[in-house]
Amino acid sequence: MKVKVSVFDKFKNDALYRTKIFLYASLTFNIAYSSYLFVSSLVVHSKWFFIMSIYYGLLSIVRAFLFVQINPDTSISSKIKTMRGCGLFLLLIDVVVSAMFFILLEDDYVANYGENQVIMLATYTFISFGVMVANGTRVVKKNDHVYSSAKILSLNAASVSLVTLTNTMLSTWGNGNTSLRNVLLPTVSGVVAVFVIICAIIMILKSYLDLRTLEFELE
Repeated sequence: MKVKVSVFDKFKNDALYRTKIFLYASLTFNIAYSSYLFVSSLVVHSKWFFIMSIYYGLLSIVRAFLFVQINPDTSISSKIKTMRGCGLFLLLIDVVVSAMFFILLEDDYVANYGENQVIMLATYTFISFGVMVANGTRVVKKNDHVYSSAKILSLNAASVSLVTLTNTMLSTWGNGNTSLRNVLLPTVSGVVAVFVIICAIIMILKSYLDLRTLEFELE
């Protein structure tokens, strides 16, 4: 019983420990989701699922990098540079996946998704957004660049998943309504594409500004 209490207290009071738990859980969840999309892409012959599996696989690499960077002895300068590196990498893969959104939209082929795929994608998307809402205020209150980077990655992952969920739902329950698909899917894809790219740019700009401010203070 004492062990359980001490672990709970540590999670509640130790921000570093809490961040590690959050990142480890996100990394595990991300890898599982990427693997599921990859297997599903082979089963239902979905180009969309295949591209998304690669995207989430790359996000897993970034999360693993952030997990390694969590160290109480890490300097503020190193944390800021970590955010800058994550922002640049995130911008690259966001631009690529955003371009893939519209390339795939031009493809007339629609995969034959099943209800199981819709349920799995909906579960991932709603859990991701639920966790973001529950923990969102800590990003603002806690000026930790590694922790903030992890939260922005989670927000990007949830947002991109919303596009995949929309595509899968329209393909499964759209009843061949191409007009709805041709309007709704490009709209959602466009909004999400702009949003995730802006998030990456904000990470880069914040890291550059904070690094310059730190260098000015040290002079």
